[in-house]
Amino acid sequence: MMNNSSSKTNSPIDSGDRVACSEFLAGQLCHRSAMNDSNRGNPLTASGSIIRAFAILALALATSSVAAAPLSNPTGPDAMAPELAETGSGAVLTWIERFDNGHALRFATFDGERFGEAGEIAHGTGWFANWADTPRLFVTPGGDWVAHWPVKSGESTYAYDVVVSRSTDQGESWSLPAIPHRDETQTEHGFVSYFADREGTPHLVWLDGRHTAIDADEPAAREGHVAGNVAGHGSGAAMTLRTASMVGAAFGPSVELDDRVCDCCQTASALTGNGPVVVYRDRSDDEVRDIHIVRRVDGEWTSPAPVAEDGWVIGGCPVNGPDVAADGVQVAAAWFTMANHIPAVRLALSEDAGETFPVTRRFSEGSALGRVQLARHDDDWLLLWMDEVDGGASLKLARIGRDGETRSVRVLADLGPGRGSGFPRMAVVETPRGDRLLVAWTGSDQHPSGERTTHVRTAAFDLGGGSEGGSDSPPAG
Repeated sequence: MMNNSSSKTNSPIDSGDRVACSEFLAGQLCHRSAMNDSNRGNPLTASGSIIRAFAILALALATSSVAAAPLSNPTGPDAMAPELAETGSGAVLTWIERFDNGHALRFATFDGERFGEAGEIAHGTGWFANWADTPRLFVTPGGDWVAHWPVKSGESTYAYDVVVSRSTDQGESWSLPAIPHRDETQTEHGFVSYFADREGTPHLVWLDGRHTAIDADEPAAREGHVAGNVAGHGSGAAMTLRTASMVGAAFGPSVELDDRVCDCCQTASALTGNGPVVVYRDRSDDEVRDIHIVRRVDGEWTSPAPVAEDGWVIGGCPVNGPDVAADGVQVAAAWFTMANHIPAVRLALSEDAGETFPVTRRFSEGSALGRVQLARHDDDWLLLWMDEVDGGASLKLARIGRDGETRSVRVLADLGPGRGSGFPRMAVVETPRGDRLLVAWTGSDQHPSGERTTHVRTAAFDLGGGSEGGSDSPPAG
């Protein structure tokens, strides 16, 4: 990743990697420069279209579609990077807004029918605002909110830190910002996911680039301790995967989970009935970038193991990470692959807390763009992803049973295939009149002057039938 690296496997994406990237479908980004939008006049300049129409969600095959109604939200102009977190009484939408020469991380709660007023988590200058490594909010079992955002730590493009704050009063006030990594290197730290352990303590998982800048024998490289069962790749100076617990507003020592992983794919974490699991894109010495899992069993992290062996060889990061969801010992993992030059979204199911994944399924083979997310509803899994359609993209939702059988696949919205749409997010919301699915993504408007502005789009759908709503008008606020 660092410009002064002499090793091919640890250097920036070179011309050979860009050839590999050209094999992707339109809008599928895989070179490092594609991730950074923080130094541009507009945070999203790639092609993207205003959402023109919604194909209405119907999760039961017999459900008929009805016209969409607007669902406004309090995001402002130049809003981007939406994320959703489920709560016991609804959901929390977070997003980034640009102001002057800086950015603000804001939030709004959703009660199943409408959004409340916007609140602010943090604001400042020097943020690494981009389409792929987005801020996120995590709701602990005790009701606290933990949020993070990326802040630049040096002049190098990908030198940035994870900055974290905690609220014990649902966003009314926030603790002083803290950093979970203590290496103090000006390298990449990001792509955070969360899990809470059985005691309710929140843990952060992130990609950590400390070894890309310093020798592994230096003291800073030894901060924390290496998990005892981790099997190394035999090569230093690579991106690593680390985790740390958060007690109050402070962090414990970090633990290295894998010493060689893909540089810029999202991580995913969940708590199973047997303990936490982390799913991520691995990176072998031969540039195989398949999805791996580590599990904490009896207080110790296991060695990395493949969820499935796709055999996808690619010289650059696809910026297209996996997701994982759990319900007791039932675990679902989903990801994008382009093994054998065939794009597809894959789903794998486990009945033993992620130790094995005997059931696998493929979706949108030949047309998938990925950017997956998983959720649980009743006894089924919900899978969200993007699919290429006629030069654009569709946002699709599948309902899959415990046995792996697909119960339905529906198109939720039409959107642009490029990074302008970001990573669409969903959350299941319980309401007195039934469960609803809240969906958010980044949309953009092209003005006659040539200027492009971004907006956070939102839609809500009834999971049990009845009226459904969406938003394709300029958001409120």
